[in-house]
Amino acid sequence: MSSMRKVARWAVRWGLLGLVSGVLSCGMADSSMLYVVREQKTYDHIVWPGLVFALIVILPISRLARDGWPRTAAALIASCGVYPVAWHIAASTTRHPGAYMVAAFAFSGFLGSLVLASLLFFGRPGWVRATRTTVVVGTAIGGLMGGHLLAATKGLASYGSVKLILGLYMVLWQAAVGTSLGRGVLPRPNKTAAPNGGPATPPGDSGASGGPPSVS
Repeated sequence: MSSMRKVARWAVRWGLLGLVSGVLSCGMADSSMLYVVREQKTYDHIVWPGLVFALIVILPISRLARDGWPRTAAALIASCGVYPVAWHIAASTTRHPGAYMVAAFAFSGFLGSLVLASLLFFGRPGWVRATRTTVVVGTAIGGLMGGHLLAATKGLASYGSVKLILGLYMVLWQAAVGTSLGRGVLPRPNKTAAPNGGPATPPGDSGASGGPPSVS
């Protein structure tokens, strides 16, 4: 039971960090103070989300799991690189809206969640199931984003602002995927060094037999 509570606690923590990451990404994308020339703002929506998610969610998850720096660096680079690719795939369908928009946005969510989950989960206990869960979550939210935009263009849903719709779903994606990643990558416990330079033992396991050794 305590193990389930621990997993739930970490899932909530990473979900909240994902929420913060998504909101901060939107705020940074809308802030003119971050740009030297106006033309830079044309790239704001494809630069910040992956970078902010990498620093706020991916980096602490990987470091608390005591991953090697190659895995951490690969996950950070992937987060920064996969978002622009996914965005171009999805955005290419908005010029001429159609049913394929849903599939394109779903594939974008699939791509981002698959890359991040594969890099963070591979080789860990239960990594296949954790990867599958994360991919399903990311794909579903991507599909919902495309479906909402398509319904709005057909007058079947409140359109509002395209930027607002994309921003809300991006926040939702980062929070949900962050939660799933956090559930699959629990912090690795510290090892307690044994006295007199002996081998390290996990916390709670002294490695002793219960009394001093007998002397013959």
